[in-house]
Amino acid sequence: NPEMAANLPWANDIEALVAHLRGPDAGDQARAVNSLAVLARDDASLLAPIVAAGALPPLVALVRSGSEDGKANAAAAISWLANDAHTRTLIVGGGAVPALVAILRSGTTEGKANAARAIARLASESPTRTLLVAEGALPLLVALLRAGTKQGKAHAACAISWLAEDPPTRTLIVEAGALPL
Repeated sequence: NPEMAANLPWANDIEALVAHLRGPDAGDQARAVNSLAVLARDDASLLAPIVAAGALPPLVALVRSGSEDGKANAAAAISWLANDAHTRTLIVGGGAVPALVAILRSGTTEGKANAARAIARLASESPTRTLLVAEGALPLLVALLRAGTKQGKAHAACAISWLAEDPPTRTLIVEAGALPL
């Protein structure tokens, strides 16, 4: 629970959170991920310090190979960090896109919604839209739009709307079946 994690003694110490994120204890990792997500969500001025402390590489690693809950929570943290344009570039450069698409393909319900939110934010950058389509995100977003949770559907719709900013992708959106919904 992100709100409970924020009450830990080290929950507002970004350096300590990143150290726990890199540490061997899965429970501390989970609490650190949740605390970082809350900090990034609640205070935009903390985005740069979180990134500067080195949070992105371990978060991307968790999105790639964490537990199902770890992947979902790391995707949430990445989605909040992606509110910053510079950070979006770092997230994409750090290899998060294939891992986020993999969560859309086979993650938990929460993981899919969080990955779709992250993808929606990353898709605000034109080069990333091309990468997302190439990685196969579009049909997975359409599937989430059809059968996801309310949150998942909303984030999928937002991501698809960003993908539609590129004219060549509009045909792919129609072919993927997004419009007859």
